[in-house]
Amino acid sequence: MKWDERRVKIVEELKAKGINPYPQKYEITHTISQIRQIGLSRQDKPHEPFMFDISTAGRVANIRRHGKASFVDIFDEGERLQLYLRINELGDKYEEFFNYIGRGDIIGVKGDIFYTGKGELTLLAKSYELLAKALIEPPDWTKLSTEFRYAHRYVDFLYNDSARKSMEVRFKIIKEIRDYLNSEGFIEVETPILQPVYGGALAKPFKSKVNYLNEEWYLRISLELYLKRFIVGGFDKVFEIGKVFRNEDIDVTHNPEFTELELYWAYADYNDITKLTENMLRTVASKVLGDTKIKYKVIDKEYEIELSQFRKITMFDSLSEALGKDIEKISDDELKELMKKYNLLPRGNLYVRGLMIEKLFDKLVTPNLIQPTFITDYPIETTPLCKPHRSKSGLVERFELYIAGMELANAYTELNDPILQDKLFKEEQEMMKRGDEEAHPYDKDFVRALSYGMPPTGGLGIGIDRLVMLLTNNQSIKEVIPFPMLSAKLIEED
Repeated sequence: MKWDERRVKIVEELKAKGINPYPQKYEITHTISQIRQIGLSRQDKPHEPFMFDISTAGRVANIRRHGKASFVDIFDEGERLQLYLRINELGDKYEEFFNYIGRGDIIGVKGDIFYTGKGELTLLAKSYELLAKALIEPPDWTKLSTEFRYAHRYVDFLYNDSARKSMEVRFKIIKEIRDYLNSEGFIEVETPILQPVYGGALAKPFKSKVNYLNEEWYLRISLELYLKRFIVGGFDKVFEIGKVFRNEDIDVTHNPEFTELELYWAYADYNDITKLTENMLRTVASKVLGDTKIKYKVIDKEYEIELSQFRKITMFDSLSEALGKDIEKISDDELKELMKKYNLLPRGNLYVRGLMIEKLFDKLVTPNLIQPTFITDYPIETTPLCKPHRSKSGLVERFELYIAGMELANAYTELNDPILQDKLFKEEQEMMKRGDEEAHPYDKDFVRALSYGMPPTGGLGIGIDRLVMLLTNNQSIKEVIPFPMLSAKLIEED
């Protein structure tokens, strides 16, 4: 580890004097945020203290020395406070401050609060204490590379207001989702992260070894199958917000570890879930941002997106619009030619009609879905866990919600027929044998659970990270994940 030699020497000098540069505790009476909130409500005369013997703490941002009186800025939790240091109050400790304390150090300080003649809220320091000596000089965050920011997020959060604010919005979004679902009668539950059979999505898993059992297990790729076990077990409205893991690409909208909301509602269908999704997103946006209108940049153009207005269109109709021709009148051979034209390969390299339609939709329709749009009624081949459509043969009752060209939500009228589920799982096994690494494995216990009887159920999954991207106008998923996945080499670099 490359430490600043001068700072290490200061630590050694302090310890030689019997001063602990890393004390166990410091009593504060007010946080910087609390001081600022109180200060905003006061209209006191300049230089007249109005809060006395205040104790607070923060990290040193700037030091402006001026002979026997100096100014220091400290910050904590994104809030700043100016300190006024004078030899009159501090005596010998005044000079020691500049000998031992520098930018990046964390200090505690006690004194009185006043406004300067220029209207700056300020603490007149009567005493101070070093609480943590920083051994690395704070960087100029404006010159930090993107890779450095992602690899060392603690520095990013400290010195980059935008990064910190994105995290604050993220955590508010999660809180508001929980509050909304709780108000709707949903119970938050937990499901296992390590599973003997992964499932609930079409994805490649991370593998692990359970030494005691001498078995290969998997990190979950979805929350779905265990949440449905709760439905079978008599919990009628359940949800979980948790990490899921897919051993796949890393790009601006994908991270192998990401956060997902999944909920399941007994005796409901995908129409009910559509209404729930609309109401939840409207409520969350209003609570977090104070508005349902957001601005979001797609490539080089910024759009105003209205989260109170949702369009609904079937996958077939949307693809027909893009092609300028009714998809149901296009033959399988024509679809295959279109696949070749756009250099597309269907899942498992199988030129099955439904799988080709799905790939063409992803290519030709998805990027243009800017305003909130529910795409409904998917080919049955695409979705082994969804109930067949009640009136349209060959389709399933599924929707995906797209906003700003991204898939944000996925919902089903859930399949609860154990015989059909068994059949679809077996078809997925055939896909796996043909080389489809994302095919769904056969989950015998899940079929057993359905065999005890699962009520009609509607289910929903929402990518939390993508929702945060939208509500913070970030175009990379790495900006909204606290600690995104990077090469270990980048993280270890000095």
